[in-house]
Amino acid sequence: MNILNVHTNIINDYAEYTKSFIAIADEQIRNAVDRELADKRYWPEPLLQFNPAYQKAGKVEDLVLAGKLNPSIATIFRGYELYQHQLDAIQLGLQNTDFVVTSGTGSGKSLTYIGTIFNHILNNPTLKGVVAIVVYPMNALINSQTEEFNKYKANYENQTNIPFPIQFGQYTGQEDEEKRNQMRQNPPHILLTNYMMLELMMTRQIDHALRQAIFPNLKYLVFDEMHTYRGRQGADVAMLIRRIRANVGHAVTCIGTSATMISGGTEQSQKITVASVASTLFGKSFEATQVINESLQRSLNNPQYPIDELRAAVRQPIDSNASAEELTNHPLANWLENDVALELKNDLFVRRKPMKIHDVAERLSVFGHISKEYAYTVLNQMLMWISNVNAHLYNDGRRYTYLPYRIHQFFAQTGSVYISLEQPDKRYVTLEAARYRPDSDDKVPLYPTFFSRTTGEAFVGVYLNAHSIEPRDLREPRLMGDDDGSAISDPNGGYLILNTDVWDPERDLESLPETWFNIKNKMRPLLPKYQKRVPRRIWFDRLGRYSDTPSAQLPYSGWFMSAPLLFDPSSGQIYDSTAIRENSKLSELGGGGRSTATTITTLSILTQLKESGFSLRDQKLLSFTDNRQDAALQAGHFNDFVQVIKLRAALYHAIKTNQQQELTISNLGILVREALNLPNDAYTEGGLIDIALKPKKQQLEKFITYRLLEDAVRSWKVVLPNLEQCALITYGYQYFDEAVNHPTHWNDILPVATLPPHEREAFLLTILDFFRFEYALTDSFWFSNL
Repeated sequence: MNILNVHTNIINDYAEYTKSFIAIADEQIRNAVDRELADKRYWPEPLLQFNPAYQKAGKVEDLVLAGKLNPSIATIFRGYELYQHQLDAIQLGLQNTDFVVTSGTGSGKSLTYIGTIFNHILNNPTLKGVVAIVVYPMNALINSQTEEFNKYKANYENQTNIPFPIQFGQYTGQEDEEKRNQMRQNPPHILLTNYMMLELMMTRQIDHALRQAIFPNLKYLVFDEMHTYRGRQGADVAMLIRRIRANVGHAVTCIGTSATMISGGTEQSQKITVASVASTLFGKSFEATQVINESLQRSLNNPQYPIDELRAAVRQPIDSNASAEELTNHPLANWLENDVALELKNDLFVRRKPMKIHDVAERLSVFGHISKEYAYTVLNQMLMWISNVNAHLYNDGRRYTYLPYRIHQFFAQTGSVYISLEQPDKRYVTLEAARYRPDSDDKVPLYPTFFSRTTGEAFVGVYLNAHSIEPRDLREPRLMGDDDGSAISDPNGGYLILNTDVWDPERDLESLPETWFNIKNKMRPLLPKYQKRVPRRIWFDRLGRYSDTPSAQLPYSGWFMSAPLLFDPSSGQIYDSTAIRENSKLSELGGGGRSTATTITTLSILTQLKESGFSLRDQKLLSFTDNRQDAALQAGHFNDFVQVIKLRAALYHAIKTNQQQELTISNLGILVREALNLPNDAYTEGGLIDIALKPKKQQLEKFITYRLLEDAVRSWKVVLPNLEQCALITYGYQYFDEAVNHPTHWNDILPVATLPPHEREAFLLTILDFFRFEYALTDSFWFSNL
């Protein structure tokens, strides 16, 4: 897999997604935004980070031979070579000393507490109850660790033909009640869980038997990825740990693991900081000596390569399929390890900070006396070579690889555009949230600006104070008290439209809905509740001072509209309900939400993995979310996205494969169900005979029809426009042509009857589309007939 090409494709997908929602009518604002996007403001250049080799400290068998570990440990971990930080941590664990391991990804942190716990259980074969609780922040990590435990079990049993003497089990919300009951009745030595389930275990009556197995026997309490427990959640976990230790009543060895938590300062100061965090979390005193950092070493063969050899090597073609031995001796690979991956400080190797890929290429161009463009190409070829070698090593069952690397890509959520209230040639436009124009000494205020989802017209978020215009965010409407004590929108909070051509009262008032006017009055005035909802002309200056009357001191003018918008004067669209959210009418820059951005990026990554030849089993993506609510929201977004896309793809396929047959309400569900090609057990309980299957198919077809009609409603999902909005399909109406051209049907409707056929067709189509967009699924017809 060419990771740089894959990365480029993912970024292009995300950029297209973001840009697809940017519709800005104002040329000056659009040009400023385009410049920012061209500079990759929201998807900055990625960082390249190598994962250096960890210092080796001998095999597990060496500790067994030295009498420090139980002989069975050598059988379980046969062939495992320990890193120095693993050895240091295990030696602390064997002394029943609390410890924290902070090292990089793939450094075997889990082996430090697993080896410690296994050794204690093997040395005490009569132990009963829960000896160790290992807490993980995610169920995915628990599942992964259970797989590793099963491998250790298989290693032991395959070599000894003896049942594995250590019992383990996971206790999470994933297991059904039967499995949890089995664990309550026969508690394992090692319990793998998450902190929420551990909290429930300490409080639920149904888990009383587990508590009875934990409190007298608990020896080890382990928190993996302890850096994730901070803030309110960290306080909850710290209190939970104290409650457990108080109920146990005897000494418990507390162990934590974490990725490198501190990036600045000396190694000693880092250890002191981590020890302080561990002391706070576990409620026990941790010293710096109980914090084990990673120990690094070189993994390649030529640390002192001559610079001339590097310059000669980078001018030669790099074979990305060459052997591992050639890689370890190549000057460029050694240059990457010594000048990009590692740095020598106080006679110890430490990781260098991640670097932008083009910065690495620029550094290589200086060392190699080559152009930056060529250096980037050579670097890409070397990264491909490293990937290929490590893939072969992994497939051969090797645990140790050469210069594995990661690419860190950050995505920034699009936000608001901020502008000053000045003429276009003087207007200041920025994507940085700021209160005042930075290049001015007289505090020129900046205002968040939003854009009509229909036309791209700019709506500046404002609040009209007594004599000044204040900025107002789209999501923060100002509220005021009504006479009856209820809260209503403050009429002075709204939007300023700088383009004065979008509204002409003499021309446009008549286009407003008839229900807005007092038709009993010959003058047809607007009803009082709508008089303040139409655009109002105000005059202002660059400092935000304004008036309702023109003045020489106020050179600019625009239209003010109070929020929430009841209509969009730039398009004429009417919003018949104040319940419609403002962000369905207007959008910030990009207009997409975090959930949609995550879904789109995930889809792009999985697509790239597939196109790069990864098997379906290996097309995986692991996501970390701050809390359970956000995780549930994202999971729901994924599921909805997949279902909507499948239905739309099936609809499109049904149209393409049935071009001689019109899709109508009566056959829509049938043809789309056939296009989905679902197996029967996907929507039935299976094993049904054909007679019983028929009504199930009919119910599925009704459901499909309803979902497709729901999806056809315009603007229902502003970040997931339907096929019609994407111009991939069109909707028609049965007998429409016959009705339009009927010779006598329209005689009693004079405005329609006098229209030429082509104008009558456009007029009637507009009316029918409006009802379909806005009201189709609210009519009881659909519910009574579906």
